Amino acid sequence: YPEIDLDDVVRVTGTVETREDAVQLEVEKLVRLNGEAEAKVRERVDAALEERAEPTDVDPLIEWPAFEKLHEDLANTARRLRRTALESRPIRLRHHADGDGMCASLPVQHALENFIAEVHEDPEAPRHLFKRLPSKAPFYEMEDVTRDLNFALEDRERHGQRLPLLFMVDNGSTREDVPAYRALDQYDVPILVVDHHHPDPEAVDSYVEEHVNPYLHDEDYRVTTGMMCVELARMIDPSITDDLEHVPAVAGLSDRSKADAMDEYLALAEAAGYTEADLQDIGEALDYAAHWLRYQSGDSLIDDVLNVDCDDPERHEELVEFLSTRARRDVDEQLDDAEPHVDHERLDNDAHLYRLDVENHARRFTYPAPGKTTGELHDRKVEETGDPVITIGYGPDFAVLRSDGVRLDIPNMVEELQDELPGAGVSGGGHLVVGSIKFVSGMREPVIDALVEKMADAELDEALRSTLVRDGGDE
Repeated sequence: YPEIDLDDVVRVTGTVETREDAVQLEVEKLVRLNGEAEAKVRERVDAALEERAEPTDVDPLIEWPAFEKLHEDLANTARRLRRTALESRPIRLRHHADGDGMCASLPVQHALENFIAEVHEDPEAPRHLFKRLPSKAPFYEMEDVTRDLNFALEDRERHGQRLPLLFMVDNGSTREDVPAYRALDQYDVPILVVDHHHPDPEAVDSYVEEHVNPYLHDEDYRVTTGMMCVELARMIDPSITDDLEHVPAVAGLSDRSKADAMDEYLALAEAAGYTEADLQDIGEALDYAAHWLRYQSGDSLIDDVLNVDCDDPERHEELVEFLSTRARRDVDEQLDDAEPHVDHERLDNDAHLYRLDVENHARRFTYPAPGKTTGELHDRKVEETGDPVITIGYGPDFAVLRSDGVRLDIPNMVEELQDELPGAGVSGGGHLVVGSIKFVSGMREPVIDALVEKMADAELDEALRSTLVRDGGDE
C-alpha cells in the first residue's frame, strides 16, 4: 500500500492470527479515511490517548511549599511523556553526568520503561523507545545534538521510527543550549526540560514545549533536579515509590542543596535504611562511576550504585564502598599535590580568595576532574577558615567558581564580562554560588582579573553556601 503514509487514518480488514507468540493481523483490505470519517477517528483516538496519558495523582514524598508551585508543571511533563510512550514515539533523555543528574534521570528511566512495557505488546519496546544519554558539559553541546540527530534520522530511515522527543534533565535551561535547539528545530523533535540551573527563559522557551525550573517560580537551585524528577517519576509510575525514598537526599547532598527540606529528606532516607554517611558514599560512588563511564549510560552499574531496581542489596553495599573509597583516595592525593600551589589573598569585602591553576598543578585526564578538584579544595578551605570563601580553579580557557557566604550571582557576572571584555569569548553560567566560565586562552589574565574585581565587590551573605555544611554545622 505505497499510497498510505505514516500517521494516516485507515480502516483495515483482515484476520487476526498469532505468530511466534505475538498477535498479528493478516491484512485483506486497507483504505485511507478522509473528511468526517477521519476526523471522528482522530477525535476518538485523541480522547483515549489523553485519558490514558493522565498522570497519577500522588502526594509528594514530603510536604514542601516549593513543590506546590512546581506540581502543575511536573504533571504536564508527566502527561507529555506518557502520551509520547503511548504514541510509540522514542524518548531520548539527556542528563548532566553528575550525581544530581543521575538521581534525576534514573527514576524517570525506570518509570517510563515500566509504563512502556505495560502499554506495548512488544517485549523489546522499552529498549527501542527509551534511551538515557549522559552529557559531560553543563549544556547541550553541538557534538551531542549532532550525534543524537544523526542516530534519530538513521533509525527513521532504517526502521521506520518516528523522530524522538528530547527530554533534557539537569541541563537545557540556558542560552548556551540554543544552538543545539535550533538544530533540532529543523526537524520534528519536541523538547521538554526539567532543570534547576539559573535559566534564560527568553532564550530557550520558544524552542521547548515544557520548561520546569524552580527559578521560574521564585525558588532557586536548592530544589534540585533529582528532587523534582523523583516526583515526576512517581506521577508516571507510582509503583516504584519504595525504591526511590532515599534518592532525593542523595541528589540534595550531591548538589549541595541548602534547602530546609533536606532534613525531611534525610529522615525519609533513614526510615528506608540509609544513614547520612551511606548517602554521602552513594553520591561519591555515583560521581566516580560517571567520570569513568564518560559518554556511556552504564544502566545496570548505576542502578546498583544508586540501589534503584537493584536485585542484590549486598552487591550495592560492596560496590558503593569500593567506588566511594577509591574516589576519596584519588581526591586526597590530588589535593595533597595541589595544596602547595594554591594562591591565597583577602579581598576588600573580607572574603578569602583561593586560586589554583588546575592545568599545571593538578593531574589531568583522571579523577577528580577540574570541577571536582576545585570543589573539594573549596570545601577544605571553608572547613579550615569558617569564613566567607571563594575558590577559582582555572585552566588555559576556563575557570570553575565556588563560593560560600558570598553573593556572586555567576550568571550576572558572565553577562557583565561579555559586555566589558569584547573579544574574550566569555560564556558560561551556573548558580549564585557554583558555576563555570569559558573564554579564549589569550584573554585569560584580563578575564580572571575582572572576575576577582567583581568578587571583591560582592555582598557577603552567610546564608549562601555551596559546601555540604548544613544548619547545625553537621557535615
